[in-house]
Amino acid sequence: MEKDHSMKKCLCVIIALLMSLPAFAKLSPHEEARINAMLTALAQKQDLTFIRNGDAHNCEEAVSHLRLKLSNTRNRIDTAEQFIDKVASSSSISGKPYIVKIPGKSDENAKSYLHALIAETDKTVPDEDK
Repeated sequence: MEKDHSMKKCLCVIIALLMSLPAFAKLSPHEEARINAMLTALAQKQDLTFIRNGDAHNCEEAVSHLRLKLSNTRNRIDTAEQFIDKVASSSSISGKPYIVKIPGKSDENAKSYLHALIAETDKTVPDEDK
């Protein structure tokens, strides 16, 4: 009986801790602006093909999918880099990495492509403290 009570108490502590986690991770307006600038730039890459779970998608479809993933995860991440690494670069269902195809270039993992793209678009986002 004592062991059962201790287990319930431990479970309650764990549940309370898990429920509090989203409060610690939330995108700031600056980080959201960084992601939006990157996604806007991605939408303009008309020659890009985004491969997701073996299926090809144009840039508009890719951006639409990534915006949906952002809306579902914005309370669990707190940086644009986390968005790229944990959300935007692989399938949450299969775990397979997304691939970016650009004519005349080698296929590239979406993670490295999106990191390079955000490095470019960060130049257009005002600093957080200004």
